[in-house]
Amino acid sequence: MSKISLYHMKVKEKKQYQILERRATAFYQAFRNSNDYMFYTDRNATILDVNDAFIRRFGYTRDEAIGETPRIVRSKHSTPDVYRRLWKDILDPSIGFWRGRIVNRTKGGEEIPIILSITAVRNSQGETVGFVSSGVDISEQEELHKRLAQTEALAAVGTMAAVVAHEIRNPLGSIVTAANSIARETLSPLERETLVAVLRKESQRLNETLSNFLQFSRPRELKLERANLNQIVQEILSVVKSDQKILGTVTIEEHFNSSLPSFPFDTDQIRQVLWNILLNALQAMDKKGKLKVTTESALSQAIVHIDDTGPGISPESLRKIFQPFHTTKRQGTGLGLAIAERIVHAHHGRILVESEAGHGSRFSILLPLHQGTIA
Repeated sequence: MSKISLYHMKVKEKKQYQILERRATAFYQAFRNSNDYMFYTDRNATILDVNDAFIRRFGYTRDEAIGETPRIVRSKHSTPDVYRRLWKDILDPSIGFWRGRIVNRTKGGEEIPIILSITAVRNSQGETVGFVSSGVDISEQEELHKRLAQTEALAAVGTMAAVVAHEIRNPLGSIVTAANSIARETLSPLERETLVAVLRKESQRLNETLSNFLQFSRPRELKLERANLNQIVQEILSVVKSDQKILGTVTIEEHFNSSLPSFPFDTDQIRQVLWNILLNALQAMDKKGKLKVTTESALSQAIVHIDDTGPGISPESLRKIFQPFHTTKRQGTGLGLAIAERIVHAHHGRILVESEAGHGSRFSILLPLHQGTIA
């Protein structure tokens, strides 16, 4: 190799080195100055460095954090099961990252809700050599959401009072009339039995109305337990199938993902959500048509799809579908779907609705598999 060729090679290597050096400097400056808290670790999860935002928010000095593991910010809400799922995604070559909501703990013991992202760093051979983590503190957003919810609840009190008066007046009137009539000695056994049936029906309707209002005004705390969502859905469908008054001639098609794992959720409240949406679908089809129920798992979420062949939902109603007191039925408080959405939101999940007038509807309930452990 000539001296000229060797010279050009050295110049080229120097330029490449300078480019790499500038990239490394730019990355390090972005790392240090980011408003999101960040740290990176080696492949054994030993912290190699933390940025200034991490130091400010968690109260550890850089020297205190380096050499430790992320366990120093782990809260009581995180369990081994969460981390098994987390590492499964991160170490999967086809995924390589994880993102979700967790609660971290500062050096002083304060708990902070965080949206955390963890990405695997791989070398040119595809081997994992470390991990970069970044987190966004969502304390203010969650507090703002709580205050907004309280404001909306207070604003709804006036509407609630009017709806309560209307919904209670009708069954109460029927109960009073039936009670006065049943006291007459001239009634035949059949007439008396008919009036007793009216009393029972209207009392049940009154109880359901009051229960809905109570749950809307005072939401229950979640009681989380590890359970199989497939089993819960199957149990509810068994009840539906056994009641011809509810089912009519509707055919039910079921598709259950057998690999859907058990995960923590409030079984009673999720039963209520599923029952409410299934009942709405059956009522929309007027006891005829086809109901399809599907479960699946995707992106660390358990999903239940409920499809009906009813008349669909108009664009105007679709925009208001989760608003309290919105209903297109002759009877009802319009609280069922509002309560369902509130329950699912408390699980950090979502309810999605797809519908077109004349072409049926699809309700999708999405629940995070890590709920109750990362919370």
